[in-house]
Amino acid sequence: MGQRLAPTLAVAFTSKVEAPVIDLRPLLYWRYIDDCFVICSAQEEMDKCFELLNEQSEYMKFTREKPKENWLPFLNFQINLSENSYNTKWYRKPSSKNIVVH
Repeated sequence: MGQRLAPTLAVAFTSKVEAPVIDLRPLLYWRYIDDCFVICSAQEEMDKCFELLNEQSEYMKFTREKPKENWLPFLNFQINLSENSYNTKWYRKPSSKNIVVH
């Protein structure tokens, strides 16, 4: 029973943690399980979102990545934002071992 309930509880807990950030109304907020992608209109707003996320729980800490050559990884792809558009490409972590389970 606990195994099936764990993902639901994790999603419920994370939704409580992210609520103050969503209240700030960033330009974009995506979350998949425990990976978040946030776009804000100003650096100060981004700093505030990051601070709020980390203040919500002593058990969950968020990290942030800076873009490298204007590309930012999120899940299995990279995103490049420009003034009026965005581009994506596949991303593979440098630590990937290329192991396939079948």
